[in-house]
Amino acid sequence: MRRLAILVLALIVFLPARASSAATDNTAQLVPIWPDVTPIASYDIQVALDIDTKMVSGHETITYTNSTDTPIPDVVFHLYLNAFRDSTSSIFMQESGSLSRGYSFDPDYPGGIEITDIRLADGTTLELDLIEDETLAKAELPEPVAPGETLNLEVEFQSTLPKVFARTGFYKDFFMVGQWFPKLGVWQDGGWNAYPFHSNSEFFADFGNYDVAITLPDNYVTGATGLLASTKANNDGTQTVSYHAEAVIDFAWAASPNFKQATRDVGGLEVVYIYLPEHAFTIDRALDATEAAVTNFGAWYGAYPYPRLTVLDVPDEASGAGGMEYPMLVTAGLEDPTGLGLMKGQYDHMLEIVTIHEIGHEWWYAVVAFNEAEEPWLDEGITDYSTVRLMEKEYGPHEMLDMGSIKMSYLEARRMEYLMMPETPMYGKAWDFGTSDYGVGAYSKPVISLLTLEGVIGEERMLKVMSTFFERYRFKHPTTEDFRATAEEVSGQNLDWFFDGLVYGKEILNYSVSSVEEHRVTVTRQGSLIIPTEVQVTFADGSEALEAWDGSEAQKTFDYSDRPAVVRAEIDPDHKLLVDLQWSDNGLLRRMDVWSWLAINCQILYQIQNMLLGEGGL
Repeated sequence: MRRLAILVLALIVFLPARASSAATDNTAQLVPIWPDVTPIASYDIQVALDIDTKMVSGHETITYTNSTDTPIPDVVFHLYLNAFRDSTSSIFMQESGSLSRGYSFDPDYPGGIEITDIRLADGTTLELDLIEDETLAKAELPEPVAPGETLNLEVEFQSTLPKVFARTGFYKDFFMVGQWFPKLGVWQDGGWNAYPFHSNSEFFADFGNYDVAITLPDNYVTGATGLLASTKANNDGTQTVSYHAEAVIDFAWAASPNFKQATRDVGGLEVVYIYLPEHAFTIDRALDATEAAVTNFGAWYGAYPYPRLTVLDVPDEASGAGGMEYPMLVTAGLEDPTGLGLMKGQYDHMLEIVTIHEIGHEWWYAVVAFNEAEEPWLDEGITDYSTVRLMEKEYGPHEMLDMGSIKMSYLEARRMEYLMMPETPMYGKAWDFGTSDYGVGAYSKPVISLLTLEGVIGEERMLKVMSTFFERYRFKHPTTEDFRATAEEVSGQNLDWFFDGLVYGKEILNYSVSSVEEHRVTVTRQGSLIIPTEVQVTFADGSEALEAWDGSEAQKTFDYSDRPAVVRAEIDPDHKLLVDLQWSDNGLLRRMDVWSWLAINCQILYQIQNMLLGEGGL
């Protein structure tokens, strides 16, 4: 998300190939293979974009199947754009102070959704009530929808787009149209899971099929969720473009007369990069990052299930629309307010980080569909963990920032942020967090904690946990407890330290070597978090011992009366425990007088000589 760029700018303040493919016409025909998923909430939408009034208006037919064992007596809609009708009325604005990811709301260009008519398929009119802060609406049904039955709704609506803010809106002739149509909540546990739009929360919806026809000026190029089904030229200077998508939880689209396209085939997947002419230099970077993400995430977790993936560029002045995920469509962006070359590649890989992070959401949001409002750590945390792993694999050390004396990896940035607020729990609804602790609880701490889990159980087993979780919960709505059950089953370990201590709890940990004597090593645990680790002890003859320590004791002493003198001890020598608050006290040398020091070093030099020249010495 755009939080990534904000993080980099904050750090700067406080700290001292492939050839691109030719542009192609987006009417290229594919033979699509869609996931075999039974749809619950499907939408057939016909709308027109008025580029002068910034309005999208039209009609949607909703086909909803009750897949539960409970009759459903009413329907509840999300009307997300109503959060932007002014700068004070909505929960979103009150919580955010009219700011989103560093960008301000422009009250001269508000947004909103109005449902002008809602009927059943037989023509029966329903009465709609706006509820909460008007980002939700509810209509009672004449008869409940019985389990297994299907409800058909006909809805007329018009949506006004704000000036780009909080992932959606317009800027001049650029349109990013997200959360733009009346969308049903998710029926769970005998009620509608549908919250007002909070400033930290994102979105939650059922899987379904979408057919969306958009009428707009004939010089505009579009990008969207799904595949382009047809383009029809009208006789009034407009065109109607139609998209089709199956087994998706949302539909978003963008339009501009300035868009260009480049494509790449990645193992049979069509990757489309829609970019602005001023950002043509990013074609290779964006396509390379996309290919790396699709290839590696597919190998780690499971194959990308859709026939196309579109990466969308946004104008520098409309960066509030960048850094966002939708099914089959992600937005990137290149704003560089520092003037230091950031995002342009001279010093950093921020474009790659943003692109890879958003594509990670295609696995952890679009396919494994978490409730982003109730458990944001699952959605953002697992995605950012995936981002860190891939950035280090593909781009090496200092892959985020390299400005001579200022060097930093994305992992180092996330650990730095975690260390500022380590007691922040990861679990919580989006609105339980403030702006600062949301960044730690949903992004940084999950990254550091999941990498610690990987260090404890091993990379191979961790990837098995993740791939099993992905396969088991594809096209479902898993929870933290589902992840816990999968992780403990696959790892074969009790992971209370991870879930109770880090996910749900505020526990912290600092391991240190408190003393190194001639034949004794004492290690100490500070904090209530207990994670198994290792202690590496080095002796005067150059030999070593690697001791397992479960960490359950606040202090433990290892005795080496029958070994040569101890020289050094280090806890967690491979730095597997990224949640450890201070690595500088993990190792300690034994204090020695001059003669002891000389004797030990002469012995070590003698051993090195023997290794190099053979047992015969000089």
